[in-house]
Order: sequence, then C-alpha cells, then structure tokens
Amino acid sequence: MSSTTHLTGIVERAANGPVLRTDGGGTWDLDDTRRVRKFIGARVEVVGERSGFNGFACDQIWPVGQPRPTAFKLRLEFLLAAAFVAYGLYAAVGGVVSLLG
Repeated sequence: MSSTTHLTGIVERAANGPVLRTDGGGTWDLDDTRRVRKFIGARVEVVGERSGFNGFACDQIWPVGQPRPTAFKLRLEFLLAAAFVAYGLYAAVGGVVSLLG
C-alpha cells in the first residue's frame, strides 16, 4: 500500500529522466513531466507516492522556502456521485410534474 511521502532535495537530469537527490543521500526517479523538468537544477520539496524500488510519482513539487501550493484534485468518484444525485433529482421532479399535469 502506498502512502504520501514528503521529500526535499535537488532535481537533476539523468539518462532515464529527472531524478531527485535527497538531503539524506538517496536518489529517486521522478515522473518525466514538464512540471518536474522545469525544476532541473533547483532545490525543491516534493509530495507524492513511491513507485517501485526508487520511483516517485509527484503529486506536488515546489521550490524550497516557498509555501506549499494548494492542491486541487477533482476526484472522479465524487463527480460521478454528484451526477447520479443530480439525475435522480431531475427524474423525481420530472415524475412529479408529469403526475400533476
């Protein structure tokens, strides 16, 4: 089971994509995304989940010393639940209107 991890280090370019060299001496392979690549050479904080032996899937990344950006995640489960509730209300109101009309 994965859990959220908070790491600090320097993002460097490696043969297989960006890596994070942490203050404790560890090395983590980061997602090769534009969001991560723009921090190559910078000291950053990252929050995410371990992926495999030394992989790290970044949820958030930001420069050290700056406040953590606010996370916005639109969860698909909540969106689907809201759609079912809205459809249920629509059907109920439609049924009442057809009985009265």
